Amino acid sequence: MDEIFAQYYEDLLRAQYRVSEFVQQHLPRGTIREDFLRDLVLKRKESLRGKKGIVAKNGIQSGECDLIFHETTATTTPLGDQVMIDPRHCKLVLEVKSNATGPDIKKTNKNFERIKAIDPGIKPLCGLFCYNTAIEKKTILNRFGWTYDKDLESWKENTAVSIEYPHIDFIVCIACLEEDEECIKKQFFLIKDNESGRYFLKQEYPIIKNFFGVTDNL
Repeated sequence: MDEIFAQYYEDLLRAQYRVSEFVQQHLPRGTIREDFLRDLVLKRKESLRGKKGIVAKNGIQSGECDLIFHETTATTTPLGDQVMIDPRHCKLVLEVKSNATGPDIKKTNKNFERIKAIDPGIKPLCGLFCYNTAIEKKTILNRFGWTYDKDLESWKENTAVSIEYPHIDFIVCIACLEEDEECIKKQFFLIKDNESGRYFLKQEYPIIKNFFGVTDNL
């Protein structure tokens, strides 16, 4: 993705985040942000649909999922404005957090574990999109196997650290509460290598470029 267009999308998401702050109730405010992000993804990938819903098969169900992306031709069971869908039709299950906490990430990881266990032969891609995080970047990255080297002034993988959230295939934070350089310092994108089970730390900016690199290839 061209950096100019990536920055455009990131600025749109950051602006929409701030504008939606006028909604005082957390639930509708979160839904507004989910819908805006969903629409950006779908406008870039017209072969997909995205709905809130549940992944299910043979009586086993996941917890509620913020966004389930699937092909427009996929068979789904409508549940009002939500859907119930078989794992084989899931292109991406995405959780969206306005300000992710440690318990939020832990709960998301647990739901993703359940989704991946519904059909052992089919493990849908599961990601977490954070507008912000309530815990420090270094704390989150450490839980995904990365530490900051003060001498080298850079991040390095620490294979001695166990992965705390192994069922999250990728996690992105665009740090909407920060400005300019502080924004970049707090942004991150981690994506799992399925063979090793470890995570790659992508440091290409604008950071949203990495997220759309995933959704554009669904």
